[in-house]
Amino acid sequence: MRILTWNIRAGGGKRIESITTELLAADADVVVLTEYRPKPCQHLLERFGEAGYSFDAGEPDGPHNSVCILSKSPMQTHACPVLPKSVHRWMSVMVDSHDVAVLGVHVPNVSEIWNKREFLECIDAFVQDNLGRKAIVIGDLNTCRDEDCQGTFIGEAVYFNKYLAHGWTDAWRYLYPEGREYTWYSHKKNGFRLDHCLISPSLLPGLKGAEYRHDIRENLLSDHSWMKIEFSL
Repeated sequence: MRILTWNIRAGGGKRIESITTELLAADADVVVLTEYRPKPCQHLLERFGEAGYSFDAGEPDGPHNSVCILSKSPMQTHACPVLPKSVHRWMSVMVDSHDVAVLGVHVPNVSEIWNKREFLECIDAFVQDNLGRKAIVIGDLNTCRDEDCQGTFIGEAVYFNKYLAHGWTDAWRYLYPEGREYTWYSHKKNGFRLDHCLISPSLLPGLKGAEYRHDIRENLLSDHSWMKIEFSL
């Protein structure tokens, strides 16, 4: 199973054709898009539909960023015990063929109208509720531990640490314990690894690879790098 996540920046805009081409070439089984927007992404959905993917997406009230999950295999909505107020930035599905729960998220920034800490608490509830099943939390968490910050630290790293303390694993960090890669840069040119894949304990034995692709950010297709993870299930 290959799963890919990418923050495509404000729905992709005029970049959507190139974004779609890059994503289809990656041939992932599951794609989690953050900063998805229904109108500018219509072309992307059509081309993925032609390629045999189904999708489920958040429904923002207005021109807000949300989350979309595309899958080669059938998927169903996965019920969650607690949902954030900004539920359009939260998409939880069960991928039937792999029996895996996938939660795609775009955690709000503290500067946005949505409550970042409330959202992170909802992820904590999901992490605890799905500890005993095959489950993934993936997307733009807008949060990282100190070693994944180049310069200023992020205060909400305490939540990230809580997820790990429950027994979940940061897939990329597990494979690259001394690695330093950044998926987004601030206007001050400080790098942060904000795009993550967290996996429940039963998925760890099947983790085969995790990598970031930075050239698509450097070439301005987005302001984020994408992340691709591979499992043997």
